[in-house]
Amino acid sequence: MAFALLKTFLVLVVGIFSGYLFQKLVDKNYWITPKSKKEISIFLQKLGMLWFVSVTYIGSLWIFKIESIIEIISMPFVGAVSTITGGFFAVIIAKYYHYNRIDIGSMFTCGYFANSVTLGGMVCFFYLGEEGYALVPIFTFLIRLLYYGLGYPIAHMYAEDFVEQKETIKKIIEAIKDPFFYVGVGSVLVGISLNLSSLERPEIYTTINKILIPLTTFILLFSIGLTFKFSRVYKYLKECFLISLVKFIVVPATILLIALLLDYQSISQGLPLKVSLIMSAMPVAFNSVIAANIYNLNVDLVNSCWIFTTFAVLFILPLLIFVVNLF
Repeated sequence: MAFALLKTFLVLVVGIFSGYLFQKLVDKNYWITPKSKKEISIFLQKLGMLWFVSVTYIGSLWIFKIESIIEIISMPFVGAVSTITGGFFAVIIAKYYHYNRIDIGSMFTCGYFANSVTLGGMVCFFYLGEEGYALVPIFTFLIRLLYYGLGYPIAHMYAEDFVEQKETIKKIIEAIKDPFFYVGVGSVLVGISLNLSSLERPEIYTTINKILIPLTTFILLFSIGLTFKFSRVYKYLKECFLISLVKFIVVPATILLIALLLDYQSISQGLPLKVSLIMSAMPVAFNSVIAANIYNLNVDLVNSCWIFTTFAVLFILPLLIFVVNLF
């Protein structure tokens, strides 16, 4: 466990800070324009999310031993509940403290969007191996649709301008057309099809996944650091702790209860439960920052929660893995 924790720490810290330091070096020497820097960041994000993640999803699903597909068919809905629960409780807390409209929307984005695909996937791979990682695309199957079809429209509702119903429907259509959605879904279907076929997975795929899974997380963190602007986190410590409460206690506790009720602990030595619990305890995703920028929410608040929870997960992981090992 200690070695897995060290690897997670290295990928997180080196990924973010190498991107941030490169940003400072580029800005200081005027090597490239801000526009080019943003384009590089977007390219790296697409490279990681569209291609590397798809390759690793297919490879892991290819060899996953599915005892009964019926027993884990509920996992995408558990993932959906995880996403919705985070947003719901973030709004409840924000309203309890009488936050203004903009800040409620900002808290919602922090609670709703979670870094489950890349960071959650990497943690599952480091601690549970390829069999655990194979359940990541199943858990996140509906999350991309929920992000675009529900998350962004709700965030827009808290902006100063009004969101019409037709815009929400348009968002759902855009989600289905979005390459991040259909490539993700496609990779899951291809992986399951190969699993059910008689084709043997090439042995080299094991090495490929060992390299690509952490590399994908590193690339995405580097791309974020490349354009990231650190805000004064201490101004929003209260919000950071409140969001941490939602992310690391409320949502995982809810998902653990649901997983137990679904008897996940009895399937594949508890693997669906372990993956669900890890995935539900991930920090604020960069999607939150994107939504805050698009809809003119409190970007400093969201940035602060993103930074705080991303590094806080390093302290949460030992306790999380301890609980996971109980099943």
